[in-house]
Formats: sequence, C-alpha cells, structure tokens
Amino acid sequence: MPINIELPVAVYYFIAFLWGLTVLQGMFLLRGGVRFLQYVRRTIREADQVRDATGRFRYQPRATVILPCCGVDEKLHKTVESLSQQNFDDYEVIFTLESNTDPAYAAVEEWTKNWVRPRRMVVAGLAERCGQKIHNLLAAVATVSPDREVFVFLDSDAIPHKDWLGFLVAPLRDQKVGAATGFRWYSAAGGWANGIRSCWNAGSLTLITDENMSFVWGGSTAIRRETFERVDIAGKWQNALSDDYQVTRAMHESGMTIRFVPQALIPSHESTTFAPFWTFARRQLVITRVCGPTLWRFAFILCMNFVIGGTAVALLFFAGLFGWILAPTAMWYGLAGWVVVMGISCLNALLRQLAIRLVLRPPDVTWRDFVWDVGGVNLSGMLHLGLLVSSMTSRRFVWRNTVYELVSPDETRILARLGKNSQAS
Repeated sequence: MPINIELPVAVYYFIAFLWGLTVLQGMFLLRGGVRFLQYVRRTIREADQVRDATGRFRYQPRATVILPCCGVDEKLHKTVESLSQQNFDDYEVIFTLESNTDPAYAAVEEWTKNWVRPRRMVVAGLAERCGQKIHNLLAAVATVSPDREVFVFLDSDAIPHKDWLGFLVAPLRDQKVGAATGFRWYSAAGGWANGIRSCWNAGSLTLITDENMSFVWGGSTAIRRETFERVDIAGKWQNALSDDYQVTRAMHESGMTIRFVPQALIPSHESTTFAPFWTFARRQLVITRVCGPTLWRFAFILCMNFVIGGTAVALLFFAGLFGWILAPTAMWYGLAGWVVVMGISCLNALLRQLAIRLVLRPPDVTWRDFVWDVGGVNLSGMLHLGLLVSSMTSRRFVWRNTVYELVSPDETRILARLGKNSQAS
C-alpha cells in the first residue's frame, strides 16, 4: 500500500524553479532552432548569387584541397573519386599520410593514377608533439606552392558532392569571413546505435550559426591562405591535437566570422555499434573540455538542467498518479511541466529537421532521422550528460592507434603507439 506524503510548500517552490529554468532554457534553444532554420532558408535563397547563368561559381580562387589519410577507410575510394569531380576550375589535391607503408598510400596512388587534376602525395613521418592528423596537415601545408590562395581541408571519410568545393569557398569572398565550414550529418539508418549517434550529433548543429558558439568542423573547412598565415594557424597547430578547435579559437580571437555553409553538410552512412560510438563521442568531449571549455560548460549546464528539471516534473506527475503524495493538483502541475519541457525540445528538433531537409535528400536523410531526432530528445540529453561526466575523468584516449594525453589546448603528449588491431577511429 503506498505511503501518502504531504510535500512542504518549499518543495513545490523548488520544483517550480526547476521547471521555469528548464522552460527558459528550452525557449533559448528554440530561438536557436528558429534562427538556424531561417539561416538555412536564407542561404538556399541566395545560392544562385554565387553562380552565374551557366552554373559556374563566380568566386574561384586557386585552391588546394588537403586530405589526411590513415588506413583505408570504408568509403575512402568514394572520397578520392569525389575530389576528381568537383565543379571548380583551378584546384589541386594533396594526400598526406604518416608513411608510405600506410595501406592508403598504395590505394590512393592506384585510384588517382589516371587523374588529369593535379595531385601529389606527402609523407609526414611520425608526430612527436602534436596529433598525427595535425602533423600530416602541417607537412602538406608546407608543400603548397605560393600561387595557391585558399586552403581547403577534408576528412578521409567524408564524401562531398560535386559542388561542395564551390559552395564552401564562396563565403571567403567576404573579407570579414575568416573560415567557412560544413558539418557532418550522421544517418540514423542501420540500427539503434546509428540512431543514438544521429540524435546525439544533431544537437550540436543549431549552435554552429550562433555568433558566440560558432565553431569550425575540420572535416570540411576552407580558409584563405592570407588569413591562415596572418592568424598563425600553423603555429597554433604545432603542439595541438585538435585542428578545428585551434582554427575556431583563432577566428574568435581575431574577430573574424565563421560562416556555416549548409551545402557543405556531409552525410555519413558509416555504421557503428554502441561501444565504438561511446569511445568516439567521449573523445570528442574530452577534446572539447580541454580545447573549448566555454562550449563544454555550456553543454554541461544545459544537460544538467534539462535532465534534472525534466526528471523532477516527471517524478512529480507519477508521484501524484500513484497516490504517493497528498496533492492531486501537483500531479497535473507535473504533467503540464513535463509536456511543456518535452514539447519545446521536440519543436526545436523539428525545426532542425525542416532545415536539414532543405539541403539533404533520401537516402542521406530519412524518416528514421526524424524519429530519432524529434523523438529521442530526452534520451539524447541523458546520454550527453553521461558522456560529459565521463569526459571529466581523464584527458587520455586512443585515436588512430595512438594514446594521447591532452595537457592543454597547446600541449599534447603522445604516450604510446598501439598495434594496427587496436585502432580507434
């Protein structure tokens, strides 16, 4: 038989405070969702301005695309193929690797042997004081000829469409824009772990157009060479692990704008299971905690308030429903609070889905993405909180066969190199 408890008035005040705080937070995020949708719509409307009547991009500086490789990723051949088909007049491609014994070296050589497009391979050697990816990028940048005007960086598992380069470079015509960036969209198709990863990743997307929270995604980024050298990106990379956070910091410190390019959104269909996803997501948040502490703290406070506030009003409802408290109105108060909090969160996800569908089409985005993004907001919040807490426990992780320790944004320790079978992507 349930025990009926008369709750003190102070408890109701405290729950009302949590509910109000959570609703205000939800309204803040909802504002971000509205702005994100408006931004994407405006960018799509203005897309015709960056091309002439024949479809040729108006702004076409001499560009160098740099692709760091480590092993033969599942879709690497498609990435390489897409780089030979860009709708852009003058660009070269540099493939940069740790060594010529990397399987990707021979594979890329074979796939590109009949290219008309200028390309070359750069062997960087082992990194000693920074992440291997950054070491590879620095080696590639050092070989770029003086006539190149724009550096473009792409991840080896990203498969861009033929207009990707033109759209990504276009915002750099504005001298106030320091970097143009895309972002990754993980497909929810292929199993529950893919769905969890999709809704977890989607939550960050609406922050990318916020001036205070904007960031660069190193998997799809363009920077004018003049800007790259003036803000000393290469110098900031020397002892760092995260290429994109260093670029983000440099842009914010120099007062330059980071421009998100919806047409540079990269869909990913790579399948995962929960363990690899957790390893990947935790690593990303460890890097964020060290290299982007403001963004990490914002996410932590957001998740704490969402989970605690939402849970409190839900518990209040169920306590009244099962007769554990002697206040029938409290049950409906709790239900109303829970509906409002969840409703705002789902509406924000709905706005994001509407925006995504302006630039992606099936099979890159399907009804599964909608269900996981809109229906999984509560799960995503609790999962994100768990990952944030986990990221507080250590600054060490494995990435591409190497054990790293992040001492600071500008200092990286390489603790060990593992066998090929120990690779964590």
